[in-house]
Amino acid sequence: MDYIFADPENTACFVCDHVLSRQRPILHVTHDNDGYWQFLCGQNDHDMSTAKIISLKQATEIDNTINNLYEMPMGVGANRKSIHDNWEPFKLPDEQKEA
Repeated sequence: MDYIFADPENTACFVCDHVLSRQRPILHVTHDNDGYWQFLCGQNDHDMSTAKIISLKQATEIDNTINNLYEMPMGVGANRKSIHDNWEPFKLPDEQKEA
C-alpha cells in the first residue's frame, strides 16, 4: 500500500521500542493536538526510555494498515485488539490534548 497521509513523509512520530523492533504490532495510535503521531503496541509497560522517533513514512513501512488512519484529526486516537481488527477511534483526554 502506498503512503497516503497528507503529512510529509519525514514527519517525526513516536513509536515504542516494541514496535520499532517489530516485537509487537501497532495497536494504539494517537494524533496529538500538537500534530505529533504516536504508534504504540498498546501494552502498559512503557516509559519515556522506550520512546523512539522515526518518520511517518517509516511507521507505514512497519505496518501499512496504519494508512487507514490517514484522515484521523488531531485530538483523536484509535485502538484495535489485533492487526486483523478494525480501528476503534476515541477522543483524547483534555490533559493529553494540551501536553
